[in-house]
Amino acid sequence: MPIVAPKHLLLYLPKLHIPYPKTVYPCHATIINEKWSSSTWATSHMDPDDHLFASCNGLLCFYKKFMLKVVNPATGQWLHLSKPDGILLHDFHYLYSFGFHPTTGEYKLVHFQCEPQCCKSGQPFHFNTIQVYTLGDGKWRNIKAPRPCCMVNLGVVNVDGAMYWLTQDEGTNCGMAVMSFDLKEETFTTIRLPSLEVKETTLIDQKVCIVTIPYQSHVPRWRYYNAELSGRVDIWALESQVEHKWFLKYSIQSPWLPRYVPQPCFIHREKILLQDCKGNVWYHDLRSKNVHIEHQNEVKLFHLGPHRFYETQSYFYKETLVPLSLYAEAATVRTSPRLLAPAAASH
Repeated sequence: MPIVAPKHLLLYLPKLHIPYPKTVYPCHATIINEKWSSSTWATSHMDPDDHLFASCNGLLCFYKKFMLKVVNPATGQWLHLSKPDGILLHDFHYLYSFGFHPTTGEYKLVHFQCEPQCCKSGQPFHFNTIQVYTLGDGKWRNIKAPRPCCMVNLGVVNVDGAMYWLTQDEGTNCGMAVMSFDLKEETFTTIRLPSLEVKETTLIDQKVCIVTIPYQSHVPRWRYYNAELSGRVDIWALESQVEHKWFLKYSIQSPWLPRYVPQPCFIHREKILLQDCKGNVWYHDLRSKNVHIEHQNEVKLFHLGPHRFYETQSYFYKETLVPLSLYAEAATVRTSPRLLAPAAASH
């Protein structure tokens, strides 16, 4: 029988600048294994200006100021890739996504080409075009987007060769819909939502999910920041894309102490990942569809230190030995002197 690599949660904390006193804390990565034990990872492949924006089929994708970087932590290899031509201003890490199609075996980067006049705080991002880059091709291709108003800053997830994100749809009760982009056919599909107030997209048990979270945080919601749990949180999973059919997977009552969830993946193996404003990371068992999170039932994992709780990102990660040299025709391959591997356990 083939050996299946276990799936872990990878927590990434961007570099943190504290002006007074003038201090810079480097990027930090933590792995949470299937038994929900945490370890600090060695990150020899990561530069100070790297910003993780995707994890897909064993590869990590980082945003840099002048380029993109694809990394295979298991082999220590990485690729430097050029951004689309002319992309300098109004460029953000959440305007990129990274996916894999299991039939074609192709990895593809997607850039949501934002209209400069629409880059305003608190407003959805507008797109007329997405740009697609297939690893190994060496070029970006423009594809016309059918809906101009999208909210990819609320999360983009990849499932079975397709990307999913939220978009505005005035013809629905909730004013939103889910847009999917097939990475093989490079076609778009709009999926209707149930009548609810949708806040973000996530991935749970290999199903696309949408989450209703009342935003009570002081942090601007247009940023790629995490939401505070407040009141009841409903999580709906997509059962049938053809029939636009959803089912209620979890209904969670938030704890009496403020808790936050990282984007885009915060539920794994019947447990929910939570953070507090003091930098502590917790988890809570989800043993039924209707869950009331009690403070005394939470389990503390570790402390984030000086990093901001609302900037933590979490992704699923499953090891692969795919050699990035397969795609070296259009990019520069580098090999880390040491592998990205679990190092010392955090306490």
